[in-house]
Amino acid sequence: MPIRFHPPRSTRLAALLLAPLAPLFLLGMAAPPGQAEEDAPTKGKGAAPLMDDLSDVSRDLDVLQARQIPMLLFFHATYCAYCQTVDEEFLQTMAEDPAYADRLIIRRVEIDSPRPEIQWQGTSYAPVEFARLQGVELVPQVMFFAPDGKQVVDELKGLTVPDFYPAYLDQRLAAAERCIDEPTLPVCTADIDEPRRQLAGDRPTD
Repeated sequence: MPIRFHPPRSTRLAALLLAPLAPLFLLGMAAPPGQAEEDAPTKGKGAAPLMDDLSDVSRDLDVLQARQIPMLLFFHATYCAYCQTVDEEFLQTMAEDPAYADRLIIRRVEIDSPRPEIQWQGTSYAPVEFARLQGVELVPQVMFFAPDGKQVVDELKGLTVPDFYPAYLDQRLAAAERCIDEPTLPVCTADIDEPRRQLAGDRPTD
């Protein structure tokens, strides 16, 4: 049967003596005026999770432009074991590393999932439709985009040498950052599949 707990008499007496002071304790714990607002996460165009599923292209482009950082766009599928490795061992590791917090945002497109729908150019697309419009024919595949919506540096396709994969990501990220300030550098466009992807302009024809 349940046993009701009865505090010792001394404990009850102490509680009665301290009760009038409780508001003072609570007042001391309260944040100074304005501090709560200062400590709250900043909201607006520059605020966004570092890693998330792609759902609104225009919103993410606003973030890139406000912060002048590139987007890593990751195409994957649930049936793809290599995709799971890239996601869990490399991309999530980047997302959890403070060193990358102000350098990029990572967005994922799971091509065999109906959700989330992706808002792009005023139209909603299933992930597989969006991937097709980006010319994705195999997964895993990583692309980088500059704040102006243009693809930069060559795609990273497959997972051939896992030990080198973090270096491949870092090399492309560093190049993508350079391309924001110097978009005419050869590395920005030299080895990109044609046609070059453009998230901010007119979408590709079907």
